Parts: sequence; C-alpha cells; structure tokens
Amino acid sequence: MTIKDLRAHIFANSVDNACVVLQIDNAHLAADDFRVKYKTELAMCQSVESNVHGLHKVTDDTNVTLLQLETEMEALKEELLFMKKNQKKEVQGLQALIASSELTMEVNAPKSQDLSKIMADLPAQYDELAQKN
Repeated sequence: MTIKDLRAHIFANSVDNACVVLQIDNAHLAADDFRVKYKTELAMCQSVESNVHGLHKVTDDTNVTLLQLETEMEALKEELLFMKKNQKKEVQGLQALIASSELTMEVNAPKSQDLSKIMADLPAQYDELAQKN
C-alpha cells in the first residue's frame, strides 16, 4: 500500500467517522425531541384523566341528587293524593251539612231606580244647569 492509498483510506474512515458522529447527534436530537413530546403527552394525559375523574364525581353526585329528588317527588305525589281524598271527604261532608240544614235567606234590597225615567230627566237637568251658569 502506498501513502496515497493510506491517505485515501484515512480520509474515507474520517468521512465515515463524521457520518457516524452526525448520526449519533441526530439520534440524540431525535431522542430529546421524543422526550419533550412524551412529557407533553404525559402531562395532557394526566390532565384528561384528572378531568375524567372529576366528571365521574360530578356524575355520581348528580345521580345521588336525582335519586333524592325522585324519592321526594314520590312522597309529594302520595301526600297530594292523601290531600285530595281528604278534601273530597270534607266537600262531601259540607254538602251533606248544607243539604240537611234548613237555611232560608231573604234579601231586603232597596227598590231599583227606573233608568228610563233618569235618562228622560237628564236633558231637563242639563238645561237647568246651563241657565244657572
């Protein structure tokens, strides 16, 4: 081998080494990029999991409240039916009391005025007032 061949061989090895170093640097940059992306995705995933957990709690609370309100509604329906029955009994009792009592009512109202006479007197009253003024 000649010096020229050795120099060419050294140059080729240097170029190969530079390519390997470049590939290693690219691999480090890619690894750093993936690390940053992983941390970002992990933070977003944890945030979503936290939100989902919070929403599960809200859903559970809403379901408990719904059950309580349904129970109250049933109790109020029963109370309404009971009150309607009592009211119906009371009305029937009062109707029976009214039917059995002998109440007589007389109204002494004053005699109503004759509107046609009042209407006929109006022009005369108007003329009288006009003459006074």
